[in-house]
Amino acid sequence: MIKSTVTREWHGEEVKIQGKRVVGKSAYEIGLVVEGQAKELCPVKTGRLKGSITTASYSKQTMPQSPATGSDTIQPPRDDSEVLVGTAVEYGPYMEFGTVRSDAKAFLRPALDLARGEAMTIVERNGRFEFKKYLKE
Repeated sequence: MIKSTVTREWHGEEVKIQGKRVVGKSAYEIGLVVEGQAKELCPVKTGRLKGSITTASYSKQTMPQSPATGSDTIQPPRDDSEVLVGTAVEYGPYMEFGTVRSDAKAFLRPALDLARGEAMTIVERNGRFEFKKYLKE
């Protein structure tokens, strides 16, 4: 009878770090997809609102496009597990939700709904890349 033993090495701390990297990178990429969809759906009169839609994470932020101004940028989150997509233009919420005098012309919430279909693909791709040495293919 032949007995074999398998030696397994613990990579817990390394895997935790890689997992956080996958989450952060994937969240930011999903945010960029939402940003792109929101810009496609955004109502345009002057272009300021559309140009001000940005994505921000703890360590990265996209820059507003012309004719938006520097003051139109959203503040980055304080938590490294969050990603924000939006606009700091003062009339953005009125366009998104409407007022008593005007109907809503939502662009952020529908953009998030459209991006949901791509989210798992992004996470899977980043996970496969980060954990390729542990995967048998």
